[in-house]
Amino acid sequence: MTRRNPTDRMHSAIQTPVAPIDTIPLAQGHKRDNRAWDRAHPVISYRISSTLHEQAKDIRATILGLAQQHMTSISSVAAALMGFSLAQVRQGKLAIEARPNANRRKMILTWSEADEWPQEIPQHIKRVNNSKVKAVYLGYRWGKDVDTQIKAFAGVEISIGEVVVFLLSYAIAAHKSGRLRLREEAFVVSQKVSPTW
Repeated sequence: MTRRNPTDRMHSAIQTPVAPIDTIPLAQGHKRDNRAWDRAHPVISYRISSTLHEQAKDIRATILGLAQQHMTSISSVAAALMGFSLAQVRQGKLAIEARPNANRRKMILTWSEADEWPQEIPQHIKRVNNSKVKAVYLGYRWGKDVDTQIKAFAGVEISIGEVVVFLLSYAIAAHKSGRLRLREEAFVVSQKVSPTW
């Protein structure tokens, strides 16, 4: 009978330490096959005019912050905000009206002779070339019915992007003032069960 050395037992019980990062299993690199939900619920994007770029970026940041706070998607938050604003329009509490934009209006000038003091000619104001300004879009998955309502409010005088910015800004202001509260609702995700043997 062979006698074991007590230090051999100690060496066999000691294992090399494993780094915590090595205990996390690697993700399987497979592509998502079923994009049916994405096709059924497309992102609807709206081009925002250059005069509203900063406001649109603020809206985007606010919606992202609310989504993180409520642990949901940005489209879910945007749909809730837009639903509130559209309900306010339908109830007559919010009116969408076209207002003249000084940047778009052009005046027709005529001339007349006058015996007055000389007038100073103002320097040319250099305008930003819109072709160099990167386009800004707001896009969310809120359904075709919401998109149809937004387009109906836009009409000829107002761009669709301006209506989106107006309605989302209104809802965000209502949320900040406490008139609108967002609450989470749980929903059940169905699972497919299949037998294995």
